[in-house]
Amino acid sequence: MIGLDIKVKNEYNNYLYKIFNAIRLSNYVWHINFNDFLYFKNEDRREDFFDTDVMNGEEFFKCISRDSYYMIFVDIKAYSVGNKAIKVETFDDFIRSNCKLVLLCTDSIFIEFYCKDRDILNAVYNNCMGEEFEEVLYKTIEEVSGRSLNAW
Repeated sequence: MIGLDIKVKNEYNNYLYKIFNAIRLSNYVWHINFNDFLYFKNEDRREDFFDTDVMNGEEFFKCISRDSYYMIFVDIKAYSVGNKAIKVETFDDFIRSNCKLVLLCTDSIFIEFYCKDRDILNAVYNNCMGEEFEEVLYKTIEEVSGRSLNAW
């Protein structure tokens, strides 16, 4: 297994926090390649979800642990601290690269998660086994080979 297809409800929630809950975020540098979110801060509707396009685990955690937000399109790629980030646009790029984690969200409800570490993949799967997640399916390399890894 190399990935998960996750379907969530079309609602405000903190799905990223719930998905990444069991991952040591500080082990990675988080690259936000595209993000289209809505959330409220002091009763004002905001769209500036992430402070920057590249962040450490602590900064990433601060953003995803907000109480409630609405994901529309998201493209996040994570690299181990100290590894150089390269452009990853396809699944084959991901396999050949030093990119460790990929999360894509399209149309607010469809999430694709890819990970080269089976323990992390299983932890994310277990995090998604709740009422708020509508469907969680493991995916093999054969099933996802050839997929684009862009959320837009």
